[in-house]
This record gives sequence, C-alpha cells and structure tokens, in this order.
Amino acid sequence: MTTPHERTRALRWAGEFLFELQGSGAAAALPDHLKRQLPVILRHYPRAFEIAQEAKLQSHQDFPWLGPEEGER
Repeated sequence: MTTPHERTRALRWAGEFLFELQGSGAAAALPDHLKRQLPVILRHYPRAFEIAQEAKLQSHQDFPWLGPEEGER
C-alpha cells in the first residue's frame, strides 16, 4: 500500500524529473510530439513547495491523499 508521504515524494520526483528534462539538452533527443507536450504538462504542474504545502494541509484530514515527506512533519 502506498502511504500519503510516498505519494507526495513520487509527485515531487516526477515534477523534478520533468523540469530537469525540459531544462537539459536531453530533451533534444525526444520525439517532436513529446517535446511539444513537455511545456504543456509543466505549465500547470505544481512546484515542489506547492506539493509540500498541500501535503501539510492534507495531513490534518482523516484520510489524506498526500502527506508530509519524512523529515517535514
């Protein structure tokens, strides 16, 4: 079972990977349709601080989907 803090970390890691991919030369090796999709996806992707903020807010709910990562509690 995935815990709320594991979901938070996975969401943050995915965003960091996509932002890093967009800013690196590695994106040049992607097919054109993926190069066009990357900025569209990232336009509304939450930043790490927004994910952490939402995780803290949800940690006070009975059944949170996100939760503070280890060390941020």
